[in-house]
Amino acid sequence: MIDLHMHSTFSDGTLTPTQLVELAKNNNIEVMAITDHDNVDGLKEGRLEAEKVGITFVNGIEVSANFLSKDIHILGYLLNLEDEAFLGWLKNLQEKRHDRTLEMLKKLSKLGIEISLAEVEGEVLGNVIGRPHIAKMIIKKGFAATMNEVFDRYLGDGKPAYVPKVGVDMVEVVKKLKANGAVVILAHPHLISHSDDTVVNIIDKLVKNGLDGLELYYPNIDIKKRKKLLKKAKKKEFILTGGSDFHGLHRAGIDLGTGEISIEVFQKMVEIKEKMIQIK
Repeated sequence: MIDLHMHSTFSDGTLTPTQLVELAKNNNIEVMAITDHDNVDGLKEGRLEAEKVGITFVNGIEVSANFLSKDIHILGYLLNLEDEAFLGWLKNLQEKRHDRTLEMLKKLSKLGIEISLAEVEGEVLGNVIGRPHIAKMIIKKGFAATMNEVFDRYLGDGKPAYVPKVGVDMVEVVKKLKANGAVVILAHPHLISHSDDTVVNIIDKLVKNGLDGLELYYPNIDIKKRKKLLKKAKKKEFILTGGSDFHGLHRAGIDLGTGEISIEVFQKMVEIKEKMIQIK
């Protein structure tokens, strides 16, 4: 069993990289990838712990981009963590995340919900602020009872305090990941909040810039959408990956290993990586 999509406290998960490895071991996971949002800060810790318990560890990341003001998430695997240009680019992304946080706090203030940046930072164990950290403060201040309620009322796409990620084009993300030598996958395409035809157009555009595959093995995926995207994937001969998108307590009911993907998926990723090295 493998799981190629999970988040630690270095983004918006509630378990440290060490705790993720411990849970992966308990769940009989053979290959795991920590894919924190827009940063690689937890990968060293995760790799060291995985080596201790005999789990194959994959350097991963989930980069946030946008298309027509809608979020697009792109996964990168088998990253080169010695690539200074790539690391500098990630630092710039984190600065944009910071600006987005300030804008959401301003919108919440207009709604009568006063939350300071310092209060949100107090909820963050890593270096990256995400919407779940703001959501926790909204709950603490009594404006909602659950994470679902926060997103339904305030922070979900199109809600009053939502601010789309701006300034990071999805094609740029794919190109940066490919330049790093990563295997590049479009994360949970069935969740992209565009029409099905637009999602297909997004896939086509990204393929032209180096996209290697789609994440189609995912908890609770809509069967009809999955079939449609699988048909598209077969035409393109994509690699099809998956994972739990585990966030710990921030996503109740999802456990590591959910996603039903086999070890062969990882083997195909390694083959793609080896081909890239040979071409260089």
